[in-house]
Amino acid sequence: MPFSLSKHTLPELETLLAEIKQEIAARESAAQAPAIPPAVEAVTEAAPSPTDETPPPPEQAAASAATPVIRYVHPASRTLTWTGEGPMPEWITAYLAHGGSWSAMENAAEKLAASHRLSVRLSPATGTEPPGRR
Repeated sequence: MPFSLSKHTLPELETLLAEIKQEIAARESAAQAPAIPPAVEAVTEAAPSPTDETPPPPEQAAASAATPVIRYVHPASRTLTWTGEGPMPEWITAYLAHGGSWSAMENAAEKLAASHRLSVRLSPATGTEPPGRR
C-alpha cells in the first residue's frame, strides 16, 4: 500500500520531514557507533574518567548532581538547550527541519560543558587555582 503525501497539509508534511530527518540521523549514528551491550554501556558511563584527577568540592558535587546534564544546544544560541528528557522543544524541530543535525547540537553541548568546566575551574569563588598556575 503506497503512502500518499498529497493528503497531508503543509504543517503535517513539515512535521513528517523533521521526524524523517531525526530517524535518519539516529540510524546513521547507530550505524557508526560500535555495538556495546547496554549493561556494559551503563557501567562505562558510571565509571569515573581516567582524566579526573581530584573529586570536585562537596558544594560543587551537590550542585552538579541537582543540575540535569544538557545534551543538546542550538549551535547559534547557547540559551536554547535541552537535556533530552521530556517533550522535544519546538526549536529542535525547527532546527532539524531547516537542515540542522543532531550531531551539531551535541557538539555545541560538549563545547558549552567544556567552557563551563573551565570557568568553574578558573573561578576565584572556589578559592583555589588550577594546577600549574602560581
